[in-house]
Amino acid sequence: MRRILIALSLCLLLSGCGMKDIDKRFYVVTTGIDWSGNPQKPYRISVRLAITSAKVESSSSKTQIVTIDAPSIAEGVRHLKSFVDKELEFGHCRVFILGKELLQNGPPGSMSWFARRRDIQLVSYFAVGDPDALSVLKVQPQSERYPGNALFLTFGKEGTESPYITTTYLFDMVRRHFEMGLDPVLPVIRPKEKTYEVDRVLLMDKKKSRLILTPEETQLYNMTANKATKSEMKMSRGADRVVLTVNYVRSKIDVGQGDIPLVTMKVKIRGLLEESPPDLLEKDWHGLERELGKHFSGQVEELLYKIRDAGVDPYGFGLHYLASYFGGKKDYERWVEAYSKVRFKVVTEVKITGAGVVR
Repeated sequence: MRRILIALSLCLLLSGCGMKDIDKRFYVVTTGIDWSGNPQKPYRISVRLAITSAKVESSSSKTQIVTIDAPSIAEGVRHLKSFVDKELEFGHCRVFILGKELLQNGPPGSMSWFARRRDIQLVSYFAVGDPDALSVLKVQPQSERYPGNALFLTFGKEGTESPYITTTYLFDMVRRHFEMGLDPVLPVIRPKEKTYEVDRVLLMDKKKSRLILTPEETQLYNMTANKATKSEMKMSRGADRVVLTVNYVRSKIDVGQGDIPLVTMKVKIRGLLEESPPDLLEKDWHGLERELGKHFSGQVEELLYKIRDAGVDPYGFGLHYLASYFGGKKDYERWVEAYSKVRFKVVTEVKITGAGVVR
Protein backbone atom coordinates (compact mmCIF):
# COMPACT_ATOMS: atom_id res chain seq x y z
CA MET A 1 0.00 0.00 0.00
CA ARG A 2 2.86 2.33 0.88
CA ARG A 3 4.46 1.75 -2.56
CA ILE A 4 1.19 2.64 -4.30
CA LEU A 5 0.94 5.94 -2.41
CA ILE A 6 4.54 6.81 -3.32
CA ALA A 7 3.87 6.04 -7.00
CA LEU A 8 0.76 8.24 -7.03
CA SER A 9 2.70 11.08 -5.40
CA LEU A 10 5.38 10.88 -8.09
CA CYS A 11 2.74 10.99 -10.84
CA LEU A 12 1.39 14.23 -9.43
CA LEU A 13 4.86 15.77 -9.67
CA LEU A 14 5.25 14.87 -13.37
CA SER A 15 4.72 17.67 -15.91
CA GLY A 16 2.14 17.49 -18.71
CA CYS A 17 2.83 16.40 -22.28
CA GLY A 18 3.17 20.01 -23.50
CA MET A 19 0.14 19.79 -25.80
CA LYS A 20 -1.26 23.20 -26.66
CA ASP A 21 -4.95 23.78 -27.25
CA ILE A 22 -6.33 25.05 -30.56
CA ASP A 23 -6.96 28.51 -29.15
CA LYS A 24 -3.23 28.79 -28.40
CA ARG A 25 -2.12 28.01 -31.98
CA PHE A 26 -1.89 30.05 -35.17
CA TYR A 27 -2.53 27.87 -38.24
CA VAL A 28 -0.38 28.89 -41.22
CA VAL A 29 -2.42 28.48 -44.43
CA THR A 30 0.00 30.00 -46.98
CA THR A 31 3.74 30.68 -46.88
CA GLY A 32 5.62 32.99 -49.25
CA ILE A 33 9.38 33.26 -49.76
CA ASP A 34 10.72 36.34 -51.60
CA TRP A 35 14.13 37.76 -52.48
CA SER A 36 14.80 40.72 -50.14
CA GLY A 37 17.75 42.16 -52.10
CA ASN A 38 19.92 42.16 -48.97
CA PRO A 39 22.81 39.62 -49.25
CA GLN A 40 23.01 39.41 -45.46
CA LYS A 41 19.32 38.55 -45.14
CA PRO A 42 18.26 37.39 -48.62
CA TYR A 43 15.00 35.65 -47.66
CA ARG A 44 11.81 37.58 -47.03
CA ILE A 45 9.49 35.11 -45.31
CA SER A 46 5.76 35.85 -45.14
CA VAL A 47 3.13 33.68 -43.50
CA ARG A 48 -0.63 34.03 -43.76
CA LEU A 49 -2.22 33.08 -40.45
CA ALA A 50 -5.82 31.94 -40.12
CA ILE A 51 -7.95 33.64 -37.49
CA THR A 52 -10.54 31.11 -36.38
CA SER A 53 -14.20 32.09 -36.52
CA ALA A 54 -17.51 30.31 -35.97
CA LYS A 55 -18.94 32.01 -39.07
CA VAL A 56 -18.35 30.01 -42.28
CA GLU A 57 -19.57 31.68 -45.46
CA SER A 58 -18.19 33.49 -48.52
CA SER A 59 -15.91 36.50 -47.75
CA SER A 60 -15.99 35.67 -44.02
CA SER A 61 -12.39 34.42 -43.73
CA LYS A 62 -10.06 36.48 -41.56
CA THR A 63 -6.28 36.33 -41.79
CA GLN A 64 -3.16 38.04 -40.55
CA ILE A 65 0.12 38.35 -42.50
CA VAL A 66 3.49 38.47 -40.73
CA THR A 67 6.75 39.17 -42.61
CA ILE A 68 10.45 39.09 -41.73
CA ASP A 69 13.83 39.19 -43.53
CA ALA A 70 16.31 36.51 -42.47
CA PRO A 71 19.58 34.83 -43.56
CA SER A 72 17.77 31.47 -43.85
CA ILE A 73 14.20 30.19 -43.90
CA ALA A 74 14.59 28.19 -40.68
CA GLU A 75 15.94 31.21 -38.77
CA GLY A 76 13.22 33.46 -40.14
CA VAL A 77 10.39 31.12 -39.10
CA ARG A 78 11.91 30.77 -35.63
CA HIS A 79 12.16 34.56 -35.32
CA LEU A 80 8.57 35.03 -36.54
CA LYS A 81 7.32 33.29 -33.41
CA SER A 82 8.25 36.37 -31.39
CA PHE A 83 5.88 38.48 -33.54
CA VAL A 84 2.73 36.60 -32.54
CA ASP A 85 1.11 35.47 -29.29
CA LYS A 86 0.42 31.87 -30.36
CA GLU A 87 2.42 28.88 -31.57
CA LEU A 88 2.87 28.66 -35.36
CA GLU A 89 1.42 25.43 -36.77
CA PHE A 90 2.41 24.38 -40.35
CA GLY A 91 0.41 21.16 -40.39
CA HIS A 92 -2.42 22.81 -42.38
CA CYS A 93 -0.17 24.83 -44.73
CA ARG A 94 -0.79 23.36 -48.18
CA VAL A 95 0.47 26.22 -50.39
CA PHE A 96 4.05 27.53 -50.60
CA ILE A 97 4.76 30.40 -52.99
CA LEU A 98 8.24 31.38 -54.20
CA GLY A 99 8.81 34.91 -55.47
CA LYS A 100 9.66 35.33 -59.14
CA GLU A 101 12.78 37.38 -58.33
CA LEU A 102 13.95 34.74 -55.87
CA LEU A 103 14.08 32.12 -58.63
CA GLN A 104 15.82 34.55 -61.00
CA ASN A 105 18.62 35.04 -58.46
CA GLY A 106 19.20 31.33 -58.04
CA PRO A 107 17.66 28.57 -55.91
CA PRO A 108 17.34 29.26 -52.18
CA GLY A 109 20.06 27.47 -50.27
CA SER A 110 17.63 26.52 -47.51
CA MET A 111 15.06 24.88 -49.80
CA SER A 112 15.64 21.58 -47.98
CA TRP A 113 13.81 23.13 -45.01
CA PHE A 114 10.47 22.34 -46.65
CA ALA A 115 11.27 18.64 -47.05
CA ARG A 116 12.96 18.27 -43.65
CA ARG A 117 10.16 19.58 -41.44
CA ARG A 118 7.93 16.75 -40.28
CA ASP A 119 4.83 18.97 -40.02
CA ILE A 120 4.90 20.00 -43.71
CA GLN A 121 3.04 17.62 -46.01
CA LEU A 122 4.84 16.28 -49.07
CA VAL A 123 1.61 16.80 -51.05
CA SER A 124 1.72 20.56 -50.42
CA TYR A 125 1.41 22.77 -53.51
CA PHE A 126 4.32 24.86 -54.80
CA ALA A 127 3.91 27.88 -57.08
CA VAL A 128 5.56 31.12 -58.21
CA GLY A 129 4.27 34.56 -57.22
CA ASP A 130 4.41 37.24 -59.93
CA PRO A 131 5.68 39.88 -59.18
CA ASP A 132 6.32 38.46 -55.68
CA ALA A 133 4.88 36.03 -53.16
CA LEU A 134 3.77 38.70 -50.67
CA SER A 135 1.46 40.28 -53.27
CA VAL A 136 -0.29 36.92 -53.68
CA LEU A 137 -0.65 36.45 -49.92
CA LYS A 138 -2.34 39.83 -49.58
CA VAL A 139 -5.17 38.89 -51.95
CA GLN A 140 -8.38 37.94 -50.13
CA PRO A 141 -10.90 36.54 -52.65
CA GLN A 142 -14.53 37.30 -51.85
CA SER A 143 -15.49 33.68 -52.57
CA GLU A 144 -13.13 32.35 -49.89
CA ARG A 145 -15.14 30.58 -47.20
CA TYR A 146 -12.19 29.92 -44.89
CA PRO A 147 -8.54 31.08 -45.06
CA GLY A 148 -6.57 29.56 -47.92
CA ASN A 149 -9.62 27.85 -49.42
CA ALA A 150 -9.33 29.58 -52.83
CA LEU A 151 -5.83 28.27 -53.65
CA PHE A 152 -6.63 24.83 -52.19
CA LEU A 153 -9.53 24.48 -54.63
CA THR A 154 -7.48 25.87 -57.52
CA PHE A 155 -4.63 23.36 -57.30
CA GLY A 156 -6.45 20.43 -55.70
CA LYS A 157 -8.97 20.03 -58.58
CA GLU A 158 -11.74 19.90 -55.99
CA GLY A 159 -13.14 23.12 -57.44
CA THR A 160 -12.12 24.36 -60.87
CA GLU A 161 -10.52 22.00 -63.42
CA SER A 162 -8.64 23.96 -66.05
CA PRO A 163 -6.07 22.88 -68.66
CA TYR A 164 -4.24 26.15 -67.97
CA ILE A 165 -3.47 25.18 -64.34
CA THR A 166 -0.43 23.05 -63.52
CA THR A 167 -0.23 21.44 -60.07
CA THR A 168 3.23 20.90 -58.57
CA TYR A 169 3.61 18.99 -55.30
CA LEU A 170 6.49 19.29 -52.86
CA PHE A 171 7.65 15.70 -53.43
CA ASP A 172 7.70 16.25 -57.22
CA MET A 173 9.52 19.59 -56.82
CA VAL A 174 12.28 17.88 -54.80
CA ARG A 175 12.45 14.94 -57.24
CA ARG A 176 12.80 17.20 -60.27
CA HIS A 177 15.46 19.28 -58.54
CA PHE A 178 17.78 16.28 -58.07
CA GLU A 179 16.78 13.86 -60.86
CA MET A 180 19.03 13.74 -63.94
CA GLY A 181 17.16 14.52 -67.15
CA LEU A 182 14.10 16.11 -65.53
CA ASP A 183 13.66 19.78 -64.59
CA PRO A 184 11.22 21.59 -62.23
CA VAL A 185 7.91 23.09 -63.39
CA LEU A 186 5.96 25.62 -61.31
CA PRO A 187 2.58 27.32 -61.90
CA VAL A 188 2.60 31.13 -61.89
CA ILE A 189 0.09 33.00 -59.68
CA ARG A 190 -0.64 36.62 -60.56
CA PRO A 191 -2.82 38.73 -58.23
CA LYS A 192 -5.62 40.64 -59.93
CA GLU A 193 -7.74 42.84 -57.66
CA LYS A 194 -9.51 40.33 -55.37
CA THR A 195 -8.72 37.16 -57.27
CA TYR A 196 -5.88 35.17 -58.85
CA GLU A 197 -4.83 34.45 -62.42
CA VAL A 198 -3.21 31.01 -62.75
CA ASP A 199 -2.77 30.36 -66.48
CA ARG A 200 1.00 30.31 -66.96
CA VAL A 201 3.83 27.96 -66.05
CA LEU A 202 7.47 28.67 -65.21
CA LEU A 203 10.23 26.30 -66.35
CA MET A 204 13.48 25.98 -64.40
CA ASP A 205 16.78 24.23 -64.76
CA LYS A 206 18.57 22.96 -61.65
CA LYS A 207 19.64 26.48 -60.67
CA LYS A 208 17.18 29.19 -61.70
CA SER A 209 14.14 30.09 -63.81
CA ARG A 210 14.58 30.02 -67.58
CA LEU A 211 11.23 30.44 -69.33
CA ILE A 212 7.59 31.37 -68.67
CA LEU A 213 5.09 29.88 -71.10
CA THR A 214 2.08 31.79 -72.42
CA PRO A 215 -1.44 30.54 -71.55
CA GLU A 216 -1.74 28.81 -74.94
CA GLU A 217 1.66 27.13 -74.53
CA THR A 218 0.76 26.14 -70.98
CA GLN A 219 -2.34 24.33 -72.24
CA LEU A 220 -0.27 22.48 -74.86
CA TYR A 221 2.24 21.46 -72.19
CA ASN A 222 -0.48 20.19 -69.84
CA MET A 223 -2.11 18.21 -72.63
CA THR A 224 1.08 16.49 -73.78
CA ALA A 225 2.87 16.12 -70.43
CA ASN A 226 0.03 15.78 -67.89
CA LYS A 227 -2.79 14.26 -70.01
CA ALA A 228 -5.01 17.25 -69.22
CA THR A 229 -8.57 16.56 -70.32
CA LYS A 230 -11.33 19.19 -70.41
CA SER A 231 -9.01 21.16 -72.68
CA GLU A 232 -9.55 22.35 -76.22
CA MET A 233 -8.08 22.31 -79.70
CA LYS A 234 -8.75 25.39 -81.78
CA MET A 235 -8.00 26.17 -85.39
CA SER A 236 -8.92 28.88 -87.89
CA ARG A 237 -10.49 27.61 -91.11
CA GLY A 238 -10.82 30.56 -93.42
CA ALA A 239 -13.13 33.07 -91.75
CA ASP A 240 -14.52 30.42 -89.40
CA ARG A 241 -13.28 28.97 -86.12
CA VAL A 242 -13.15 25.26 -85.25
CA VAL A 243 -13.04 24.29 -81.55
CA LEU A 244 -12.74 20.69 -80.35
CA THR A 245 -13.40 19.93 -76.65
CA VAL A 246 -10.90 17.26 -75.60
CA ASN A 247 -12.10 14.55 -73.22
CA TYR A 248 -9.29 12.04 -73.85
CA VAL A 249 -5.59 12.64 -74.51
CA ARG A 250 -2.59 10.32 -74.28
CA SER A 251 1.02 10.84 -75.34
CA LYS A 252 3.98 8.52 -75.81
CA ILE A 253 7.62 9.59 -76.08
CA ASP A 254 10.37 7.72 -77.91
CA VAL A 255 13.97 9.02 -77.77
CA GLY A 256 16.36 7.77 -80.44
CA GLN A 257 20.12 7.36 -80.32
CA GLY A 258 22.78 8.99 -82.44
CA ASP A 259 24.85 12.15 -82.45
CA ILE A 260 21.66 14.18 -82.98
CA PRO A 261 18.83 12.19 -81.33
CA LEU A 262 15.31 12.29 -82.73
CA VAL A 263 12.53 12.62 -80.14
CA THR A 264 9.22 11.29 -81.42
CA MET A 265 6.00 12.14 -79.59
CA LYS A 266 2.82 10.30 -80.50
CA VAL A 267 -0.40 11.93 -79.30
CA LYS A 268 -3.93 10.49 -79.36
CA ILE A 269 -6.85 12.90 -78.87
CA ARG A 270 -10.59 12.27 -78.66
CA GLY A 271 -13.24 14.94 -78.29
CA LEU A 272 -16.48 16.62 -79.30
CA LEU A 273 -16.69 19.32 -81.95
CA GLU A 274 -18.02 22.17 -79.83
CA GLU A 275 -17.90 24.96 -82.40
CA SER A 276 -17.66 24.79 -86.20
CA PRO A 277 -19.27 26.10 -89.41
CA PRO A 278 -22.66 24.56 -90.31
CA ASP A 279 -22.59 21.14 -92.01
CA LEU A 280 -18.80 20.90 -91.77
CA LEU A 281 -18.77 17.29 -90.58
CA GLU A 282 -21.05 16.14 -93.38
CA LYS A 283 -18.64 17.57 -95.96
CA ASP A 284 -15.32 16.06 -94.79
CA TRP A 285 -15.31 14.49 -91.31
CA HIS A 286 -12.00 12.58 -91.65
CA GLY A 287 -10.33 15.40 -93.53
CA LEU A 288 -11.07 17.72 -90.60
CA GLU A 289 -9.53 15.20 -88.18
CA ARG A 290 -6.32 15.08 -90.22
CA GLU A 291 -6.25 18.87 -90.46
CA LEU A 292 -6.68 19.27 -86.70
CA GLY A 293 -3.95 16.70 -86.04
CA LYS A 294 -1.48 18.40 -88.38
CA HIS A 295 -2.21 21.80 -86.85
CA PHE A 296 -1.76 20.48 -83.30
CA SER A 297 1.51 18.70 -84.21
CA GLY A 298 2.93 21.94 -85.60
CA GLN A 299 2.03 23.84 -82.42
CA VAL A 300 3.60 21.23 -80.14
CA GLU A 301 6.79 21.00 -82.23
CA GLU A 302 7.17 24.78 -82.06
CA LEU A 303 6.77 24.61 -78.27
CA LEU A 304 9.31 21.79 -77.93
CA TYR A 305 11.95 23.70 -79.86
CA LYS A 306 11.30 26.79 -77.74
CA ILE A 307 11.77 24.76 -74.55
CA ARG A 308 14.91 23.10 -75.94
CA ASP A 309 16.45 26.48 -76.84
CA ALA A 310 15.82 27.69 -73.27
CA GLY A 311 17.97 24.82 -71.98
CA VAL A 312 15.31 23.11 -69.84
CA ASP A 313 13.76 19.65 -69.93
CA PRO A 314 10.36 19.59 -68.15
CA TYR A 315 9.17 16.56 -70.16
CA GLY A 316 12.06 14.41 -68.93
CA PHE A 317 13.48 13.54 -72.35
CA GLY A 318 16.88 12.98 -70.73
CA LEU A 319 15.32 10.58 -68.22
CA HIS A 320 13.64 8.68 -71.09
CA TYR A 321 17.00 8.47 -72.85
CA LEU A 322 18.78 7.03 -69.79
CA ALA A 323 15.94 4.60 -69.07
CA SER A 324 15.80 3.36 -72.69
CA TYR A 325 19.53 2.70 -73.07
CA PHE A 326 20.53 1.90 -69.47
CA GLY A 327 22.74 4.96 -69.40
CA GLY A 328 24.93 6.20 -66.57
CA LYS A 329 26.55 9.50 -65.72
CA LYS A 330 28.73 9.57 -68.86
CA ASP A 331 25.72 8.88 -71.08
CA TYR A 332 23.83 11.69 -69.37
CA GLU A 333 26.72 14.10 -70.03
CA ARG A 334 26.59 13.05 -73.70
CA TRP A 335 22.82 13.72 -73.72
CA VAL A 336 23.25 17.18 -72.17
CA GLU A 337 25.75 18.05 -74.87
CA ALA A 338 23.44 16.79 -77.63
CA TYR A 339 20.18 18.26 -76.24
CA SER A 340 20.72 21.65 -77.86
CA LYS A 341 20.63 19.91 -81.29
CA VAL A 342 17.81 17.43 -80.65
CA ARG A 343 15.15 17.17 -83.37
CA PHE A 344 11.46 16.67 -82.63
CA LYS A 345 8.69 14.93 -84.51
CA VAL A 346 5.09 15.04 -83.27
CA VAL A 347 2.46 12.71 -84.73
CA THR A 348 -1.12 13.45 -83.64
CA GLU A 349 -4.15 11.22 -84.19
CA VAL A 350 -7.42 13.10 -83.70
CA LYS A 351 -10.78 11.37 -83.43
CA ILE A 352 -13.98 13.46 -83.46
CA THR A 353 -16.56 11.47 -81.51
CA GLY A 354 -19.47 13.75 -82.32
CA ALA A 355 -20.83 17.25 -82.49
CA GLY A 356 -22.69 17.39 -79.20
CA VAL A 357 -26.49 17.42 -79.36
CA VAL A 358 -26.61 19.03 -82.82
CA ARG A 359 -24.96 18.40 -86.19
